Amino acid sequence: MDDLFRLDRSLPKARAVEHTIRNAIARGALAQGARLPATRELAVEFGIARNTVVAAIDDLVAEGVLEARPRAGIFVARNTSPAHRTEKTAPGMRSGFDLRPGQPERGSFPTARWLAATRRAASSAGAFETDGAGVLELRSELAAYLSRARGVETTAEAIVICAGFRTACTLLAAALASQGATTIEIEDPSLPGIDRPWRTAGLTVNDLPVDNDGADVSQLRNETNAVLLTPAHQFPLGGALAPTRRQLVADWATTNDSYIIEDDYDGEFRFDRRPIAALQRSVPEHVVYAGSASKTLDPGLRLGWLVLPHDLVQPVTEVSEALTGGAPVLNQLALAYLIRSEDYERHIRRQRREYARRRAYLQRALHSAGYDVPGIPAGLHALIPVSEDQVTLASDHDGLSSDAVAVHTLSRYTRSHPQPRALVTGFATPSRPQFEPAINALIALLNTP
Repeated sequence: MDDLFRLDRSLPKARAVEHTIRNAIARGALAQGARLPATRELAVEFGIARNTVVAAIDDLVAEGVLEARPRAGIFVARNTSPAHRTEKTAPGMRSGFDLRPGQPERGSFPTARWLAATRRAASSAGAFETDGAGVLELRSELAAYLSRARGVETTAEAIVICAGFRTACTLLAAALASQGATTIEIEDPSLPGIDRPWRTAGLTVNDLPVDNDGADVSQLRNETNAVLLTPAHQFPLGGALAPTRRQLVADWATTNDSYIIEDDYDGEFRFDRRPIAALQRSVPEHVVYAGSASKTLDPGLRLGWLVLPHDLVQPVTEVSEALTGGAPVLNQLALAYLIRSEDYERHIRRQRREYARRRAYLQRALHSAGYDVPGIPAGLHALIPVSEDQVTLASDHDGLSSDAVAVHTLSRYTRSHPQPRALVTGFATPSRPQFEPAINALIALLNTP
């Protein structure tokens, strides 16, 4: 095993550990199915911090090179060659590479840590009480996490747990309607169908145009009761709400006693700088902050949260009890344990590094092919301006591409304000072995005569 402990000191430490383990597998020093030494032992042999080794191992597990077996250890995966691994075809996609937005990296879910957290949660689930607001343990952990990660000012008592952002909108729409709200403005373009919960609750929905500086909040009407924004990273155009507009919308909410609903769907993933604090911090009594585990972990968990102004806590909690009964307790407790152990933030840091690498790779590839990527370096998707012919080539009747690669067209997200022709590309979606082939297939599609 001596060869296993030789690091290439010219590389960053975590990358050097990955490189060394890959080479050991390729040479047969680590056979398929072999168990790796414990991370503590590896750290001693490498002469580096254990956390660095853990980060490298986690990346290799996410890629499928290694396999984490609960209570057994880390093993070399039985099939480590990307050529022998296949991607499952996503619903609605015939074949090929999936670059549709809205999903975190396939294979990145921290399975071993989640299973450990779930076992711990299951052993004590019956001892915890919950109501429409959710389990207090998760709300307490979220209050602390959101404060240090996103600058949110809150307490556990002001948080309501829900089953993702669309459920959050359903709860908010019903609660605001019960308080007399009649009108909301929503960014256009934005998530398809996000206007439906509000219309169902009886509110009038007006579309708010978006440009390179984010939503044009100067067009907000004084009689509007609420506005739904994605200020940290606009979806799908990819910009951020300009500082002057942040102040403008904060002043509008205070003056008109209205609410800003801040969808911070991927606020943790800023690549060029520390993410700017959530808008909620500016006017906490007029901002409803919405977040979820959909982009950090997996949308299938159905875990989201609302940080509410004081006067909305009881109405939203009552609506949650009446309409949903709250989110599953076991998942709430598991996430609470994951946050408390700091595994949640370690996972986010690892994924931030990976998504930054992917966006840089995509940007270089597109630049070489004569394309630009507008918007800030953040998030899990990118906008690619294209010609009319390329939009026609890239999409079919359901908004997906041909068999080679699946993407979305920008028109899928617009309602009343026309936008330039563009493709919305989810560069986070493919697994690591599939990422570069997927981008190469995209470039080939764009360059098709």
